[in-house]
Amino acid sequence: MTQTTQPSARTRLTRTLAILGSIVLIGAVMWQLLPKGSFSNDLTRVGQGQPALVMLREVHVMGGDLVMEQMLHIHPEFENTVEFLVVHTGHPDGQAFARDHNISDGSLVLFDGNGEVLGRRGRPESPDALRQFIANLLES
Repeated sequence: MTQTTQPSARTRLTRTLAILGSIVLIGAVMWQLLPKGSFSNDLTRVGQGQPALVMLREVHVMGGDLVMEQMLHIHPEFENTVEFLVVHTGHPDGQAFARDHNISDGSLVLFDGNGEVLGRRGRPESPDALRQFIANLLES
């Protein structure tokens, strides 16, 4: 005859709290991985009369997250004069864009209103560097 012992109330409570804590932790990590901004990925907006800043985003690389935050930071200053776009390498348009412009995650391409490339750059180190990149090229 086999005797089974039931877990004590304390053991059940500890197990339940550990499971709930794990769920909360996983949820928090997933929340952090969600996109931080909502810039369009519609490349047909390039060359429609307004300058466009396009950033290439690789979902599995963290550097683009920092550039996205910089873009969100300066967007209010430029929202009436520059179209902010983000293309992802997980989409064929993003892959083609990366190939055509020879860029990688977090890199930027600024187009004039006619769709001509004004300049390219890798990940800026700060919102000020991004602001200066845009301002300098739009002044020329």
